[in-house]
Amino acid sequence: MPSVEITPRTNRRGGALLLSLLLLAVAQAVVALDLDEPVLRPAIALATFVALPTVVLHRRALAGRSGTDRALRLPYAFGLAVLALVVGGLLLDTVLPRFGVDRPLAPAPLAVAWFVGDAALLGWRRHVPVLTRAELRAGGRRLLDARFELAPTLAAVALLLSVVGAIRLNNGASGVVAVAAVAVSGAALLALLASRQVRSPSYDGWVIVLVSAGLLLATSLRGWGITGHDVQAEFLAFNLTDQAQNWEMSALPSAYNACLSVTILPTVLAQTTSLSGLVVFKVLLQLLFATVPVLTFLLARRFLPRQLAIAAAVLTIAFPTFFTDMPYLVRQEVAFFFLALVLLAAIEGLRTRTARGLVGVLSVGVVLSHYSTTYVLLMALVAGLLGLAVLALVRRVRGREREPAPALVLLHPGVVAALVAVTLAWAGPVTHTGGHAGEVLHDTVRSLTGQGGQEPGSSDTSYFLFGDSTSPQERMHLFVEATMDYRAAEIPPRLRVIPDPGAAELAPEVHTQPSTPVKVACAIVMEGFLLLGLLRLLRRRRLADDGDPLPREMSLLVWGSMAALGLIVLVPNLSVDYGVLRAFQQTMLVVAPVMAAGMWMVVRKRVLAAVVPVALLVVLAGTQERIALGSSGSYYDRFYVTDAEMGGLTWLGEVDHADRTNERLIANRNLNVRLLALSGNRAPISDRLYPTLLSRDAYVFVDGQILDQGESTVFYTGDLLTYRYPLRAVDRRLDLLYDAPQARVYR
Repeated sequence: MPSVEITPRTNRRGGALLLSLLLLAVAQAVVALDLDEPVLRPAIALATFVALPTVVLHRRALAGRSGTDRALRLPYAFGLAVLALVVGGLLLDTVLPRFGVDRPLAPAPLAVAWFVGDAALLGWRRHVPVLTRAELRAGGRRLLDARFELAPTLAAVALLLSVVGAIRLNNGASGVVAVAAVAVSGAALLALLASRQVRSPSYDGWVIVLVSAGLLLATSLRGWGITGHDVQAEFLAFNLTDQAQNWEMSALPSAYNACLSVTILPTVLAQTTSLSGLVVFKVLLQLLFATVPVLTFLLARRFLPRQLAIAAAVLTIAFPTFFTDMPYLVRQEVAFFFLALVLLAAIEGLRTRTARGLVGVLSVGVVLSHYSTTYVLLMALVAGLLGLAVLALVRRVRGREREPAPALVLLHPGVVAALVAVTLAWAGPVTHTGGHAGEVLHDTVRSLTGQGGQEPGSSDTSYFLFGDSTSPQERMHLFVEATMDYRAAEIPPRLRVIPDPGAAELAPEVHTQPSTPVKVACAIVMEGFLLLGLLRLLRRRRLADDGDPLPREMSLLVWGSMAALGLIVLVPNLSVDYGVLRAFQQTMLVVAPVMAAGMWMVVRKRVLAAVVPVALLVVLAGTQERIALGSSGSYYDRFYVTDAEMGGLTWLGEVDHADRTNERLIANRNLNVRLLALSGNRAPISDRLYPTLLSRDAYVFVDGQILDQGESTVFYTGDLLTYRYPLRAVDRRLDLLYDAPQARVYR
């Protein structure tokens, strides 16, 4: 009798659900009560806020859907769980204040909200088990039978060495361990690429993510505080949200504050886990970004054999921006994570309605995470749609019938229109941060129509054909002219520290760091591989002889992404505002498989196909002026803050509070955000450290780069210009108020 069999199972399921809800309630009570349990609290929070939703969505949301294999369901589930932290936090922040809750992002509201959400997930589709006994037994057997294998063992060792190397450097030791970490990382990837044994995507993915995490942590863990460029402003935006337990655009009317990837997301993680913001930024969000090369690998294996798919991931990691700058661009790291998932969902072959829904939801994560990533994506999509229209027109002119092809997903006009609408709404009426984008669009149109100015583009375009060739000295001359114009308009003669600038101020010596032959050679090799891959794609639909044909949508995305990158390289204001290397790193998420295919056209041997991408990674990671490898180089001089320097900044922040009649602070742009944070986000701070811009009505902070190296750096037209700073002239004309080995304050 059916009822006799069904009832006991139903009762067992009901009992298991009640037990699960009870355990979940206890776990969320630990979070809600804000209990300070150093290990238990973070583990519980990550398990209930991230792991549990991921596992349930993995087993129940996409199970049995056409075209979705088991290896791909997990990334989608994880991405949706992370997106829930962002969107859920935003909903609480919007709704709860209307009911008198002033701190909607405090542990208690978050715990209650996620208890309700987790309980709903556990009760949803209960006929699909989250975990079966057979799977538990199989997992236990695999754990008992596990053996040390070369590639994952080396990858784990490389991760450990990266962390130890960063800590040693922070303590003043040498970079031997950090350099060894790069070598072992290369060995791990070489072992993975050279293996002929058939491996599961999960096995390959673990090796890739461990190596990626090691390279990222080697950079992010440098310094006991927040070290880097953009991450300073990102961390300030986070601190304002975290301390208030509430996100408000008015707290910091800036595009940084509009990026929920560095405000609400880290606040939810910090509030629920009780981990410090430093740990969230330096570790947790880096581990999130470390999954992006794995997503590139999963995308590439759709139409490339295993070895070339892994090579595509390695080439993504080898691009220098990945390990030198991305740890300092957390908002872009999170946006790239969602973008990689969007690309994967668009190409995987899901049922059209499911794919479009998944792409639409994950695209919201891109929009909420980072404005520039969204704009570059829209440029690529518009270019792809134009390409689609041109192909249709050519086919019609030639009288050819339309070939049957899979329905468009990401490039569907409705999806693109929805993405544009969400972007405009977020940048417009919600955050009011779209003004700069409008200015960039206006300047771009003027440049394309020949009506723009003669400002140079970013020096990063010099690595590309038709890139800008303006020399550093010429850029410095333009910058000095701009300072003199500002000085004449804004600084009265009586307040000018240097009334009659001489050669030291008007034509300072510029310290240039020409690209090494090795770096140039690597750039040429990678660009050559990409060009060959594009030529193959133009001639044939298959990137590899033994691979599947490239889907029409993927081809259009490749060409659209290249068109967007070309526009950024060629239009000066775009290269300055959006950053060429960062745009190329974003483009790599799409074109890395094409680059790997171009590499195969040259090497044609398995051994070389393993050695070449790893060699590029090791050479680029080992020859860059990386702060991760030693206590020297331009990034170290500009971004690494010593205890003495921090003491001077702290003193200056307190002085400004004590004397509100003197409301101006002048410092290098790399320290301005620190000063803003130390002054409680109240002190007006100016990036006017260049000698011709100094004024007597302000405190002037002189940093360690000037005191140790005699140099300072300005950021102009997308380029870093390091010049000889005339400290003696400043010393003669201003009073010294604070003096430390790497910090001085003048007035």
